[in-house]
Order: sequence, then structure tokens, then C-alpha cells
Amino acid sequence: MTGEAPLSERVPWPRVTVALVGLNLLLTVSFSADVPWVRLTAAVSPDLLLLVGAGILLGGTRPRRWGRFLLALTLLVAASARIAGLIALELLGRPLDPAGDLPHLGNVAEMLATVSPVLTPAVLVPLSGLLLGGLLLLLVRALGVLAEAGTRLGRGRRAGFGAAAFVLFALPWLSPPGGSALMAAWNLAAAPAAEPPASISAPPLPGAPDLGGADFYVIFLESYGVAAFEDPGRRPALEAAAARWAEDARAGGFDYRSAQVQSPTFGGGSWRAHASLLSGVWVEREALYRALIGSGRASLVRLFKEAGYRTVAFEPGIQGAWPEGAWYGFDRIYDREGIGYRGPAMGWWEVPDQYTLYALHQREIRTAAQPLFAKVSLIMSHIPYWPVPPYVTPWGRFDAGTAYEGPLRSVAHDDYRDLAELSERYVTSLEYQFRVVGGFLREFAPRPALVAVIGDHQPPKLSLHDSDTWATPLHLFSRDPGLLEPWEERGFTRTLVPEAGTSWRMSDFPHDLTEFFPDRTAAGAPR
Repeated sequence: MTGEAPLSERVPWPRVTVALVGLNLLLTVSFSADVPWVRLTAAVSPDLLLLVGAGILLGGTRPRRWGRFLLALTLLVAASARIAGLIALELLGRPLDPAGDLPHLGNVAEMLATVSPVLTPAVLVPLSGLLLGGLLLLLVRALGVLAEAGTRLGRGRRAGFGAAAFVLFALPWLSPPGGSALMAAWNLAAAPAAEPPASISAPPLPGAPDLGGADFYVIFLESYGVAAFEDPGRRPALEAAAARWAEDARAGGFDYRSAQVQSPTFGGGSWRAHASLLSGVWVEREALYRALIGSGRASLVRLFKEAGYRTVAFEPGIQGAWPEGAWYGFDRIYDREGIGYRGPAMGWWEVPDQYTLYALHQREIRTAAQPLFAKVSLIMSHIPYWPVPPYVTPWGRFDAGTAYEGPLRSVAHDDYRDLAELSERYVTSLEYQFRVVGGFLREFAPRPALVAVIGDHQPPKLSLHDSDTWATPLHLFSRDPGLLEPWEERGFTRTLVPEAGTSWRMSDFPHDLTEFFPDRTAAGAPR
């Protein structure tokens, strides 16, 4: 018709530009542990280029509304998978482990709700729903704009857009952090199927070591990694706390040796570190952990039990059923309720670590009629690291119910801090841990004993984003020089700030323990 504008001139270019830019932002946005957390990138999404190329090949065919909805939902899921992977790298310092991380999302949300009265499920769930629903509607609208524009482009222009998409797709430096969102979603979905079958190849532990009847305590400090000592700004405070810890140990008659050892996990997954130390198996994957606790392999706990020890676990972080605990073979497991703390709640974890060690003495050490094996998990140094309770002296105030008085009030929320202060709070929590373990050695470990204090893994990178080491400190305390000196050949030195890294793994510990202190009764020698 005379005077009618060509079809290509009817393309709504402003809306097309907004749709393309919006889609690209969603599929290329990055995440940082520093404020601002969400960051834009100068990248082009390969998924968007693929989408444009597919539209060109289809010749500008406009998909039905339900087709656009399914495509929008796919893009939203893919973008979420890519962002989840980036968050894991930034916060935890390692790739996302679907089998190990995703089942704990509910606990993380509940923890956030406990430490912050603002971030409650009643707020987070509706906000998340509104955000995802709004994004989905915007995606459907953007795809509709692009589909409409595709039907109005002439053949020449479609060929030009297709060629441009191909050229951009071939330039790898334009790819965003985390790469393709669709590939991230595929890898996340395929991870369980792609994971190789777990097989345990480590040799079984030969038997319980002969410690001459001494008690054996394994005390895990949550998120206690070598990275804590690596920053010049944090190191002086921790060195001073370690010096006081050493003074307390010597006052209790204990000597000590320390080394850096390798953890099988980073930023989380404490259970795999605990299992490695107590099984002699390097539990680096969740599938290996499941295979281990489903096996008939004897743990170090069971071997000590067979050797005549009473075996107990103090686990204030266990707040519900713990079926995996049966594999270890403890005579008794004291969870959060069983420990019996009746004071003000210390945030999400409720039980202060000083009380956990006091309960160990009052319930087991003080009345023990046989050698004691005790596994203890101290959790005040778990993110978010607050509130850090004051050190109580004398410890008997826990019995009198006067441990926390005065301005403490509701410690679950009074000490809330912005996430930017996590690094400072982390150091404060470790200072508290050193103090309570030192006090325990000074006052409440009177029997002959070998005490192993070990960090399970590095803190999440959200707290310390300047270190990639997987090493954690392992400290050994005893009044008996014969229980400490053999470890020197493994690189242990007389310090509580171990400097030298080793290739020694947590899973090596029980094997060396048995090698250094073999069961002389089994060999025919007298005890």
C-alpha cells in the first residue's frame, strides 16, 4: 500500500532494547561477599545469545503464551542455579555441593530468623515469593516483546542479528562469572547422577590405641581454620588469646604440641571432618559420608569402647534426630536437650560452650569409674558468631543459676551486628573458645588424659575472604610427655600457633594414634 511504513520500521526498538538488557542482567549478574553484594558485570549471556539465535532460526515465529511461560520459568530456574553457584563460591569458598548443602537450607533460614528478628520465615518466604513471581512475569513480558519484534523483522535483519549473536557467542571473554546459566542448572540437576559411586578404600583401623588408661578427649572447634592467623590485623588478638590458653594449660599441668592438618571440607560440612578424624577415611564427598555411616566399618569410638572405655558425645548443635550418630557407637550422646542447659539462649545454638565443657565434667569426668572417651563439639564460633557470651567464673555459678546476670538480658537478639562486622566477630568468638578450653584444662581435667583440640574447617569466605587454605590447627595436650613426643615426627611442635603446613590429613590421625600407641595386650605384652 502506498505510504505504508516497512515492517522493519514498526519494530518497537526501545522496548526490545529494555527486554534484551533486562534479560542479560538477570543472566550475567554477579555476587560478592563484600557490600554491595549484587554486582553488574560487563558481560553478554551465552544463554541470551542462544535464545536470539534460536529465534532467528525459527524465522520469527511467535510462540504461544504457554510456550513463553515455560521458557521464562526455565530461564528463571537457570539464573537461580547460576547465582546459587556464585554464592557458594563467595560465601563458602568452594563450589556448591548439592547433596551436602541443599538439605541444610531450611536450617540456615531458621538460624537467620533466630539471630535477626527481621529475617523471619514470615518475612522471608513472602518476600522471596513476590520477588520470584515478579521476575517470572517480567521474563514472560520480555520474551513477548522479543517474539513480537522477531515477527516484524525482515529476512535480512534476522540474518544480521543471527550473525552478531554467533560472533558474540564465540568471544569467551564476554562470558559472565559462572558461565552459562543453563549449564549451571544442568550441572546442578545432574550432580547426583554424575557423582561416582562411593567406595571406601582406606584400610580399617587395627584397634584401639593403648594410652595407658588415660582419658581421651576430642574437642572440635567450629570453623577454626589456619586462615584466622593469616591476616596481620587479626593475628595479634589471636596470638594474645593463644598465649593465655597456653598459660592456662601449663597451670593445669599440661604440655602441648600443635600442627596444621588438612580438612576434607571448607566453609561448612563439619560432619565430614568429624567422620574423617574418627574413622580414618578421607570423607571429601557427601556420598562417601553416606557410604561410611552405612557401612560396618568400626569407628575409633567403637574401638575405644571395646577396649573398656566409656564413650560419650556432647553435641549442643544437635537439635533433633541424629540417626548418623548410631554409626559411631557412643554409649551416650548428649544433644542440646540432654546437656541440660537452662540459662538464656545464646542465639541459634542456645547452649554456651563453657557450659558444654562444664557439663562434660559434672556428668561424666567427675563420676567416671573407667577410662573415658569424649567427643565434644564447641559451636560458638559458627557463623553468625554472635552473641559471644561472657566467660563465667567461677564455673560453679552454672549450678547456682547465676552465670549470666545484669545487662545480658535477651542475648539471642541484643548483640545483633551488621554482616560487615563478621570478621571482627569471628575473632571474638575464637578468643572465647580459647578461653573456655584453657579454663577446662586448668580446672576440670584432673585425670590422666590426652586432649585433642582441632578445627573442623575454615570459616565461610563471607567472614574471611582472603584465604583459600584448607588447613586447620590440631593441638594435643597431655601431662604425660610420652603421649606427646611421638607426634613430633609428624611435624608437631610446642606451640599453639602452628606455622608450618603439612600434607597430613585428619584421616591420618587415628592410624598414627594406633601406630604410636599400639595395643600391647593384643601383642601379648602386659599393659
